[in-house]
Amino acid sequence: MGAVTEDPLSLRLAEAIHDAFGDLVSDQGLTRPELAAACASVASGEAFDARFRVFVGLGLLQRPRGKAYEGRYVFNPTSGAALLVFERLAEAGGVEEIMTMLGRTHDSLQQGLLDEGQLAAKLRRARRDLSINTGHLLRLVRSKSIEELVGERHHHRSKAVLLGHAQRLVEAVSSHFPRLRTSGTRLIHEALRYAAAVDEFYDRLLQQASARRDFSMLLPEQYLTAALNAPVDALADVFAATVFDPASVEITAAQVLVAAETRRPPAPRRRPARPAALPPGPDPVEAAREKARQLRRRRAASMELWLDGGQEADLTAALRALPWPAAVAAVVDLLQASADPTTPFFLQVGDGILVESAGTVTYASPLSLYRLPADASGAADPDASEEQEEWA
Repeated sequence: MGAVTEDPLSLRLAEAIHDAFGDLVSDQGLTRPELAAACASVASGEAFDARFRVFVGLGLLQRPRGKAYEGRYVFNPTSGAALLVFERLAEAGGVEEIMTMLGRTHDSLQQGLLDEGQLAAKLRRARRDLSINTGHLLRLVRSKSIEELVGERHHHRSKAVLLGHAQRLVEAVSSHFPRLRTSGTRLIHEALRYAAAVDEFYDRLLQQASARRDFSMLLPEQYLTAALNAPVDALADVFAATVFDPASVEITAAQVLVAAETRRPPAPRRRPARPAALPPGPDPVEAAREKARQLRRRRAASMELWLDGGQEADLTAALRALPWPAAVAAVVDLLQASADPTTPFFLQVGDGILVESAGTVTYASPLSLYRLPADASGAADPDASEEQEEWA
């Protein structure tokens, strides 16, 4: 589209004035000398004075109370919004503004904020703006240099989005105001003309890019789209006439060592050696088990002797009559037999203490031995009992 103003210095000076007021903490405004000092890097002397008078006349700068004698000025907020519009136009061009207008018109229509006359005026405005942009674009393609086309390309990147906005608005217009369908159709027709002009614009850019082999003529997103969507043969054809230097393989010794270390096969697994054969002779484990069985049988026989064929027996007097070493051995034997879950005997130790200073057993507690029924003996696995005896 070219510049949004024929005097770029005026736009830069307006932005400098905006920045000066934006950094101002006080609400009293700035004097003309203060503004001249703040904008000295942009314009000074007659260039500043001439544009300062224009800004005052246009209302960009205003006096706080509107009195001619006031020497201070404040910035008009509406002018700040205008600078934002200028910046957006310089970056994206007028087509982005048309899309914004189409979107706002659709939203206002859906909210019931537009009557038929207002909507018709907005449709005409959008159609006429598109017609102007289409004509300008076609003139560029057919009569301007490739350098001017390259500078214009970022203004025409939203063809599909614009068509979508126009179609959505026309559908809403047809449902709310059927009498405006003709205006909507004309808007769609103009949007299609603009889309065709954009295609012609990029066709010429592609032709020039191919002829000059200048890949800077297209936008980065266009190359990304081609890389993602174009067939392999088409991508390869771009470099069909390109001469490449032969590839050179340069590998350092450190890289070789790192590669060998990371790709080294795992160490082979070795089967553990067979255990050594047992020495000849009796099995020590089986010998221990046999010893435990004999000990258990001996204890059971000893318990039978104490009971003398009965179900219970008071052993207090008999134990006190024994020599004290024999009495201690007998008590230990009785306790171990009572603790063995595979033997049907239970030893009860009384709470009292019997004292006989002249006897062989000076101190003793009452002891009674009982034969347990077969189902209450808690008979366990013989092997488990044998292991218990082994560790006893």
